[in-house]
Amino acid sequence: MSRERVGLVGRHQELTAIGVHLGRPVPVVVRGPRGAGKTALLEEVASDCRDRGIRALTVELTSSSPASGDETWDLFGVQAVLRSLRAGFTDLGGSRLATALAAVNQLCTPAVYESPVTRARLLHQFQRLFESFRGAATAVVLLDDVDAVPATVVATACAALRAGCTVIVACDDETVALELTAYGEAAGHVVELGPLKDEYVRELIAVTARQQPDQAVTPALQAALGSLAGNPGAVLALCDLLLGQGRLTHVGGALCLADPDAPIALPAGHWLVQRIARTHPFGLLLLALIADSEWFGMDDLVVFADAVATELDACGRTIDELTDLGALRCAPDGGLTLAAPALGAAAVAAVGRDELCALHLAFARHLVARGRGAAHALLPLADHLAGGSLDGATGVGNDVGGLDAAALLEHAAHRVQPVNPTLAARWRRAALTHCAPTDHARLLTGLVRELTRIGRYDWLGEVVAEASGAYGGTAGHSTDVQDSTDVQDSRELTAAACLAALHTGIPSLAGIGDAPTGPPEAAGAAALLVGRWFGANEPFRTAELAAALAPLGATCDPPAARQPLPGDGWFDPVGMFESALGPAYGAPRHGPLALCRRIVDGYRRGQWDDALSAARTLTATYPAATPVRELARLLAAEMCMCRDELDLAERWLGEPDGRSAFPTLRSWVEMGLLACRGQAEATLAFGRRACAAAVRDAEAGDTAGLHLLIIRRAFLASTCGTGDDLAEIQEAARACSCPAREPSPVELLVTAVAHNSFPAARAAAAALRTKGYRTELATAYLIAARTADDARPWLGAADEIAEQLGDTRLRRYVKSLARARGVTLPRRTTNSRSSTEVETRIIQLIRQGMTNRQIAAVIRFSEKSVERHLTRLFAKTGCRSRLDLIAAYERGVLAGT
Repeated sequence: MSRERVGLVGRHQELTAIGVHLGRPVPVVVRGPRGAGKTALLEEVASDCRDRGIRALTVELTSSSPASGDETWDLFGVQAVLRSLRAGFTDLGGSRLATALAAVNQLCTPAVYESPVTRARLLHQFQRLFESFRGAATAVVLLDDVDAVPATVVATACAALRAGCTVIVACDDETVALELTAYGEAAGHVVELGPLKDEYVRELIAVTARQQPDQAVTPALQAALGSLAGNPGAVLALCDLLLGQGRLTHVGGALCLADPDAPIALPAGHWLVQRIARTHPFGLLLLALIADSEWFGMDDLVVFADAVATELDACGRTIDELTDLGALRCAPDGGLTLAAPALGAAAVAAVGRDELCALHLAFARHLVARGRGAAHALLPLADHLAGGSLDGATGVGNDVGGLDAAALLEHAAHRVQPVNPTLAARWRRAALTHCAPTDHARLLTGLVRELTRIGRYDWLGEVVAEASGAYGGTAGHSTDVQDSTDVQDSRELTAAACLAALHTGIPSLAGIGDAPTGPPEAAGAAALLVGRWFGANEPFRTAELAAALAPLGATCDPPAARQPLPGDGWFDPVGMFESALGPAYGAPRHGPLALCRRIVDGYRRGQWDDALSAARTLTATYPAATPVRELARLLAAEMCMCRDELDLAERWLGEPDGRSAFPTLRSWVEMGLLACRGQAEATLAFGRRACAAAVRDAEAGDTAGLHLLIIRRAFLASTCGTGDDLAEIQEAARACSCPAREPSPVELLVTAVAHNSFPAARAAAAALRTKGYRTELATAYLIAARTADDARPWLGAADEIAEQLGDTRLRRYVKSLARARGVTLPRRTTNSRSSTEVETRIIQLIRQGMTNRQIAAVIRFSEKSVERHLTRLFAKTGCRSRLDLIAAYERGVLAGT
C-alpha cells in the first residue's frame, strides 16, 4: 500500500544532537537497526538545513545504479555524488560548481582508478567539487544507507570533510561507524537511534493513518511486534498492511482494530521475513514450528533436523544467526521463543497450514523413532499430534509408531488439566479427530461441556460445525434419527451451536440464517432464539435462554424468570447465561457478549475511554444487527454527547436497524440530544411520550433503561417542567419498584429524583459507592446536593467524577448548581506535567500539522486545555500564528527548549 512520507516522530532529541554539529567539518554517524528511522531523520535534517539557508546534499551510495549499470569500480562514490548534484543543480548551481562538475566527470572513469597518480588527481578534484558546493557558506553532506559500500563511504566522507562540510552518515554496521568516527580530530560523534517510546508509537500510527488510534490499537500492535515494538519501520509496515486488509478502520471518531483476537502478522515483504527466507533454507519452517508449539527448546533441534532431513550443525548455525538477527530468544534453560509474535504469524502464513501440520506429524514420528515414546515424551508428543490434527487430518495414530493417538491425547489432557485447562481442551479436541467411532459421542459430549466451562466458544463453534455432519445436516436442522441416543446428541449439538453463535457473533455456526418461520417443534427453541437474535434484533430473556439450552443442563427457577434483565435494569446476556447454566458456564473473555459486558461495566464504573474502545471494536468486528451491537451504539452515543461531541453522538445513534431492541434506552439518548440542542419544549414533549411507552414496555417485562429515562426526565422537568410532569414521573417511578425486596440503588435514585428526597439520594450514594458505579453515583451526588444543608462535599464529589469521565455537560451542571447554592468548588489540576514540557510537546505536534483535537488526543488533555496552552504561548512569545510559534521554538525563544 502506498503511503505518503511520514514526518519525523519521536526523534527530536536526536535531531537536536545533530544540530549541534552543523557548520563544523566533522562526521556525525546516525546508527540504528533496520527500520529505526535513519532515513526519516536525515530527511528532517535536510529540511531543517534548507529552512535555515544551509546547503544540504543527500547522496545515496550504492554499488550499482539502475541507470548506469555496475559501478563497483567507482571506489570514491563519485558517480553517486554527481547524480545528486545534477538533480539539485537548479537550487545549488553556479559557474564554479558547473566547472568542478565537468572536471570531475571527465576524470571519473574505470581507467583512472587503475593508476595511483590519476586516482590521486581524481581525489583532489573530488575535494574541490565539495569546496565548490560549499562555497563561502555552511554545507552539509548526508550519506544514507551506506552499509553495502563501507570503503566508498569513507572515501566520500573524507573528501567532503577536507572541503569543510559537515558529513552525516546513516548506517547499521558498527564497523562503519567506528571507521568514520576515527577521522582526525573530529572523532566520536555517534547518534544512536533506540526504540521509540510508547507515546511516540501512538503518535506515529496517528500520523500514518491520519486519525487518532483507539486506545487498544497501540498495545495490540506493540504486543504483536514484541522486540520490534519501538521500531518505526516495523510499525509503519504493520499499519500499512492492516489498513490495506481493512482491519484498521475508522469507527466512532478513532482508528479501530477489527477482529483483535485474530493473529497479526508482519507483511510478507518485510525485510526481516525476506532475509530469513532468502538466507536460511528452513528458517521460516523453524519459526513457524516454534510459534505453533507450546514449547520448543535446543534439545528438540535433533528431532527437528531429522524431520526436515538436514544436518544438526546447520540447524545450530541457523539458531545462532536467527538469535543474532533478533528473531529468536534463547532462555537459560534452552527454551526458544519468538522475539516478535508477528514474525511467527508471518512464518506460519508463509509455510502454510498443510505443510506445518505435516511437520508436526513428522516431528512426532521422529520422537517415537528415537525411543522417546509416550512414557518419556508424553506432553511433547501430544503437542505435536494436536498441531498436526486440528485441521481435520485423520488416521494419524497409524503413522506415529503405532501409537493410539486418541488415548495418548486424552491421557496428556488429563495430566495438564489442573494447570492449563485451555491446553487440555485443545488436546481433547485433537483426540476427537483420532478416536474410534464408538468413542466419538462420549468425547464430543465431554468436549462440548469442557469448552463451555472454560469459555472457549470460538473452538466450540468449530467443533460443532465439524461434528454436525455426523447427524445428517447442520446442527440447527438435524434430520430424522431413529436412535434415541443420536436424537439426544443432535439436541445437544443444536444447543451448543446456539451457545457458540451467540458468543462469537457468527450465525452460520448454528446453521441458521434468517429467523425461522416454522413452529418451535420443527426448529427447536435454540434455533428460534438464534434466529430472533440475528434476524429480528430481539433480546432474549432468562427463561427463553434456559429452554434453548436445556439439553446442556440449563435451568430457570421461577424467581429468575420474573427478573428477565439482571443487573439493575441493564441488559446483561452473560449474567443470563450464568444464571441458566450455573458453574458449567465460563464467562467469555472475547467476542461480542464479552465486549457488551465491558461496555456496560465501563460506562457505569466511569471507565468511559475503555467502554468507547470496546464499542468501536464490537462495531468494527461484528457487523450483524444484534441487540448487543445496538446497546454498544446507544451507550457510545450517550458518552459522546456528555463530552459535547454531538455530531459524533448523532453518528453513533444513527437509525435503528429495523425494530429497536431497546426502545427505552434509545429514547433516553434521543431525549438527551434534544436537550443538548436547546429544544426545551420538544424535549419535555418527547419525554412524556417516551415515558408512557417505556412504562407500557415495563409492564410487559422490558425494563431496560427505564430508570435512566425517568431520571433524565426528572432533571429536565425540575428545571423547566410543571407539577404535572413531576406527578407523571412519580407514577412512572413505581414501575421500577419491587415491594417484595429491599429497594435497589437504582430504585432509590428514581425515588430521590421523583420525590426530591435527600435521604433516598444519600442511601443510593452509599450503595453505589460500594458497587463502584461511578456514573450513577454522580447522579446521586447531584440529587443530594440539591437538597442537602451543606452542598459543598456533594458537589465536589460530583465534580471529581465529571473530571474522571470527561463529562463536560456534567461539569457545567455542577458549576451551575454550585453558583445557585453559593458554593465555591476546589480548583483541579488536569495534569502534573510542567507547563514548559507540555508547551514544548504541543509545538512539536504542531510542526507535524496536527489540529488541536489531534494534539489533545495524543497528550491526553482536553481540547480546551490545548487552546489555553496555545494562548499562553502566543502571549509569551508575541507570536500571532502557528508558523511564527514554530519559528520562535526553533530559535530557542521558549524557556527550556
